[in-house]
Amino acid sequence: MRYLNAQQYRELIDSAQLLRSDRHGPKVYQTPNGRIVKLFRVKRWWSSSMLYPYSWRFRRNSRRLRARGFQCVTVEGIFYCRAIRRHGVIYRRLDGIPLDVVLQGGDVEGDRIFRDYAIFIARLHSARVYFRSLHPGNILLLPDGSFGLIDIADMRFPRRRLTLRERVRNFAHLLRSAEFQSALRHHPIEDFLDAYLSVVKLRPRARDRLRASLLLGFIDRDNTSMT
Repeated sequence: MRYLNAQQYRELIDSAQLLRSDRHGPKVYQTPNGRIVKLFRVKRWWSSSMLYPYSWRFRRNSRRLRARGFQCVTVEGIFYCRAIRRHGVIYRRLDGIPLDVVLQGGDVEGDRIFRDYAIFIARLHSARVYFRSLHPGNILLLPDGSFGLIDIADMRFPRRRLTLRERVRNFAHLLRSAEFQSALRHHPIEDFLDAYLSVVKLRPRARDRLRASLLLGFIDRDNTSMT
């Protein structure tokens, strides 16, 4: 890990384009040479992120994903800048279109990509990847038609296969996202679930239980949003 002073940080983002920010300040920059600089805020004076920063997790997750055959960003460096109290990661930009943009259309091609998205999630689960931020804004449709992962700091790799409870919890995070809710305005949830269950390796009874739980979660969420 590099430790940057204020001047070195300013040089890093000199002429960079701000891509994303929130009320706490900048979060993502793109430099003139096409590199991405992602910043992680230190939320409290003492937390687990001080011992194991999100930049380290991001780099570790990138390596583990690629070892499992998934396309994702390639980390070139991590740093900490005390002047701005931010950890950071530098990686090469992954060319592709964010899936939440692709899924705004309600055409046949969009429906197919929506089903492929579900199959991609099934592949992640089968590879024992628990990605909390599965929403379409964190997944790119790559030029070859495959999918790539970005914003990969919040991820676990259990040694055992994912349980039904973990799968339901993962989909619950997905359903809560604004990006997935927007996609559901154009594409049916039933097709998404059927595509996922068509390739996931579960016993028939477990598959039926999972589908019922996921549909119930969707219905509860849909009813809540209408009240």
